[in-house]
Amino acid sequence: MTALNRRRYSLLKFLALLSQIRWYNVLLLLIGQYLAALFVFEPSNSWQSTLSDTGTHLTIWSSAFLLVFGFLINSFYDLETDTINRPKQTAFERLVSQSTSLRISVLALIVGLLMAYTVSWRGLLFYGFYAFLLWFYSHKVRNIPLVGHFSAAIIGLLPFFGISVYHQYLSLHTLAFGGLIGLALFSRELLKDLLMVKGDTVMGKSTAASEFGGDQVRLALIISSGIAWIPAFFTQQWFGFYAQLGMLLMLVLLSVANTLTLGAKSLRGLRWAHLCYKVVLVIGILTIPFL
Repeated sequence: MTALNRRRYSLLKFLALLSQIRWYNVLLLLIGQYLAALFVFEPSNSWQSTLSDTGTHLTIWSSAFLLVFGFLINSFYDLETDTINRPKQTAFERLVSQSTSLRISVLALIVGLLMAYTVSWRGLLFYGFYAFLLWFYSHKVRNIPLVGHFSAAIIGLLPFFGISVYHQYLSLHTLAFGGLIGLALFSRELLKDLLMVKGDTVMGKSTAASEFGGDQVRLALIISSGIAWIPAFFTQQWFGFYAQLGMLLMLVLLSVANTLTLGAKSLRGLRWAHLCYKVVLVIGILTIPFL
């Protein structure tokens, strides 16, 4: 293999690793936490003051490294299912061997916990518990219908709770907004059951789609998008104009995504709905500065 081909192969392996760690989700987590720290948890401080706080950076990056650990562990447990559901993407990701992925996951775990310990021993306890939940979710909880979906939503919100505790900031309006994000995460997990039903069925995994049927899952998604409007309506006075606009866009897209899911006759329609969920989360992150 020539030097040029080796460089290309190394680049492909790096891109495969980025795909395994779901870099998109890790990046959203980082951006969301920094926006929350700058605009919500320390609004009276200058940017320089917040950005010069070492504890803020360590807390945020600790959760990011632990999320990398979580995605790599999840990829390890779901390899056979993903091979059926996403054969091309999984084949590409397998350019990085399982042993390499596991070593990187352990390294990410150690780095994340060391960063948390540098902040405080309480931080180590919290993020150690977060790391345990990430592993336990992939190992045991993921395939328990509804429990796994709720767990995924809670785990997705935990890093934001961690950074808010570090800054000693909790309020009703941030909890209400977090509830909306949590509902979007929960609904997305239900949608992923429909997307992954083929592989889950072949592997004998118990999911909401296999237990209750695809039509019932679609109905649950429609109901969840309807329910989401109720607390948003009663809490709108807690938010400024731009925050209300961001939440309105999220609610509309949630309704569109679940309507697409209801009418989807193939995986292509479900993928469009899943794309809507990704946009919902991006809008949620961009709304944070206006809370």
